[in-house]
Amino acid sequence: MVIKMFFTSHKNKKAITLVEVMIVTGLFCLLMTAAYKLFFAEVKTIKTALEHIGVNESARKFFAIVGSDIRNSNWIDYPKMVNREVVGKLKPVKEGKVLVVRKQVLDLEVKPPQSNFIREEIITYSLKKAEDGTSDLYRQVVSDLPGQPAKNFEKRLADGIDELLVFVTNRKIVTLEKSLTNNNLEKQLNYEPYELDGTGPYLVHICCSFARKGSKEKKASGPLIKLNTCFAVRGKLNGIHP
Repeated sequence: MVIKMFFTSHKNKKAITLVEVMIVTGLFCLLMTAAYKLFFAEVKTIKTALEHIGVNESARKFFAIVGSDIRNSNWIDYPKMVNREVVGKLKPVKEGKVLVVRKQVLDLEVKPPQSNFIREEIITYSLKKAEDGTSDLYRQVVSDLPGQPAKNFEKRLADGIDELLVFVTNRKIVTLEKSLTNNNLEKQLNYEPYELDGTGPYLVHICCSFARKGSKEKKASGPLIKLNTCFAVRGKLNGIHP
């Protein structure tokens, strides 16, 4: 009697079949796959956003510092002026010197007409190639100001630069033969200030593009930011007039 009741109760219990196990395992795998893709998609989105922020920060620092140096400079030593007609043939620079500005500062401890009354500070911008194919912009300062702790130092200013073109334009020189055969001589002459029409040594044109840092595949996707602008030099070279 007891044995019969034991077998009866055992038969009434429900067991998990292999089909149910396979269904549960499949649902679990689908859930984990969805969670995996969602997690890494969010990570990729955040990484891309950080890369965009980095590109915007490099562009901001570039134009803020370079623009300030150009505006407060007294002369542009490099690049040299080119004719306006050849601007379309200029090629962007990816490595090497791109800009040299000269600042003049008055030393209040020295009385004119002494020669060291005017001090100079030369700022050089140059590009250096990075491993991912982009370029880093470096700012080098050479100063003869007395009491300066660092008279010659170099610092990386921006990275992720894809292409950079800096140029200063001038009108084509008017020759005597051309002036005799052309009635519009007045339009060809150079009048100061040059910055009113975009020519002369007091207006610096900059064309720059920034790309994402990282692998060459990211760079191959193209630049994120392309900017064309210009900055006017506010100062002029000072002289000593005793």
